[in-house]
Amino acid sequence: MAVRRARERTFLLTLFFILFMTVSSLKLGYSLGNIEDILARMEKQPRTDYDDVGGSSVFANFVSTVQRIRSPKNYKNPKVVDDPRFEGSTGKDTPKIYRPYPDYDSLTWQSKHRAPFVACLGARNKLLNESLDDQVGVYVGTPQGFPHPMFGSYDAVGLDGQVSFDRYTRYGAYGFGEDEESVPHWIKPAKVNWNQIRWGELQKQCVERNANRFTKEAATHAGSEIPHPDLPAEERSAVLIRTYIGKEYSENDLQVIRSMVTELALQTGGEYEVVLLLHVKDESLDIKQEEVYRRVLKENVPQEFWDMTVLWNTPLVAERYKDLDTNVIDVHHAQWLPVQWFMREHPEFEHFWNWEIDTRFTGHHYEYVDKITAFARRQPRRGLWDRNARFYIPQVHGDYETDYRDYVNRSEPEGVWGPAAVAGPGLKIQVYGPSTPTLFPRDDNFEWGAGEEADFICFLPIFHPIGTQWVIRNEVYGYEQGRELPRRACLITHSRISRRLLTALDEENLAGRHMGSELFPVSTALYHGLKAVSAPHPIFSERPFPPQDVDFIFNSGVNGRTGSTRFSPFSWGREIPFRDTSWYYRANLAGRLYWNFLGWDKGGTGGKEYEHRHGRVCLPSILFHPVKDVRPDADSMNYKFDSELGFVPID
Repeated sequence: MAVRRARERTFLLTLFFILFMTVSSLKLGYSLGNIEDILARMEKQPRTDYDDVGGSSVFANFVSTVQRIRSPKNYKNPKVVDDPRFEGSTGKDTPKIYRPYPDYDSLTWQSKHRAPFVACLGARNKLLNESLDDQVGVYVGTPQGFPHPMFGSYDAVGLDGQVSFDRYTRYGAYGFGEDEESVPHWIKPAKVNWNQIRWGELQKQCVERNANRFTKEAATHAGSEIPHPDLPAEERSAVLIRTYIGKEYSENDLQVIRSMVTELALQTGGEYEVVLLLHVKDESLDIKQEEVYRRVLKENVPQEFWDMTVLWNTPLVAERYKDLDTNVIDVHHAQWLPVQWFMREHPEFEHFWNWEIDTRFTGHHYEYVDKITAFARRQPRRGLWDRNARFYIPQVHGDYETDYRDYVNRSEPEGVWGPAAVAGPGLKIQVYGPSTPTLFPRDDNFEWGAGEEADFICFLPIFHPIGTQWVIRNEVYGYEQGRELPRRACLITHSRISRRLLTALDEENLAGRHMGSELFPVSTALYHGLKAVSAPHPIFSERPFPPQDVDFIFNSGVNGRTGSTRFSPFSWGREIPFRDTSWYYRANLAGRLYWNFLGWDKGGTGGKEYEHRHGRVCLPSILFHPVKDVRPDADSMNYKFDSELGFVPID
């Protein structure tokens, strides 16, 4: 009953909003059209909207190559430095070295940290702070006229949007192009026998060299010193790359994993540790037996990654939860069970990246995790759930930290403040989050939570699923409120999650309570008053929709939310506008741009002849998903949604 009433209220609010905007438009001298036209447009399938733009493509007609790079005036980034191997060459097509790390040797950094940074060895058996062959290269500038993102921005999350990468500067250090004879504007690194590398051992040695930074105890061995023993130990994070039995690893897969270990773990002295978390789908295999474990490992993982791989299966990670419905413990419904298990097994980590193996980031991995984490950390809690609940469109909303925040605050001034009230007679929740500093959010000057680490970071809006027709909105199990339970959702489980939120998930599962994988962490954060953040990273689209139309289609809910009504773009049959974006669970833009980036022809762009005419393809930092079967002839641009294929949703 409560859900039905909520839906009725949502519909009435939508009608009221339309009436209000219609009256306002008359006063302001422009017309939105009559109510029938507006409702008809809102009901119209997004496929028709696509027909309205004539099937035109932004990137099929844009040449994104090194030759078209335009360097910004007065560009300053101390992390971008000249490569001494190109001494005397100053053209725009001369790559520079990109090291977006803290200045570990500076007095400022050392005065704020417990113990000094110690450089680590890389794959070429050289200290990484001294090895030019192990660095990532960039070009200063981007191709002239590079399209704007449809959502999000570089400035909002702090990424450098004024540098570009090509396949050699990005992956050359990790084996790309190592058998090519001569490549203009690129110096081939020393070749590595990758099968002889033990990435797990390199990570282990690295964190041992830096143990004084991370341990809470006294100095780890005789003769070592901790200059600032009163300062807290640095926190470590695990990056869990989700893989599975039977996966075939392309050369690109290998290069990307090598880059993640080098850039996140080895170059930081062990701040991060990269793990292949391997799902053993065949539950008849007893992976608790050492012989079986080794055999599965050797048959399913490239040799260089054997000692950084952890195996799991459903019986292993679910055996703790005696009251959990056995119908919802599979990896589709319970993506977080192996992460919870890993968290309990590894007390040395405070945060965990659940990293989809079909994710790609064309930029530097450390810049990505560092800037996204910093963005989430600086967000104040006031209005945060409401800022999370919309697609941020800079051309419509203005600056994220000022204009957008003010707009959202005007739209929903009394939003979520502290833990959401969900407890009933049979539902007792021990809240993990802090108490609110004031009784009402309006009494806080956007200070509470600023500087606090986020418990959950995801990469699409955290939306209201109730009222939408999103296909798994009702995957709620064991809660006495059932479908009436207040909740939130964030699609694609690629995200960062804290130990305390995983502990809360663990306790929910122990009590027999559970939700769908894209509901569970954000909804639990909502109940516990934990800090969840949607990062507005740049998401691009093939389709040239005007920003106002993008806002209309994607923020079609109550008060400009992206959820809460059946018009939500996440609803069944209304996801089609995501099809040509760079980030969604089914999206085709990665299938063009990333393939072109690797030098391959796809969708009429890229490839040998194309680059002979236009030059080498380059891109700024872009987060892509999905990127599967990374081979030249892969069918990477024909993803469709189930609603397009004739499937019928089961409510």
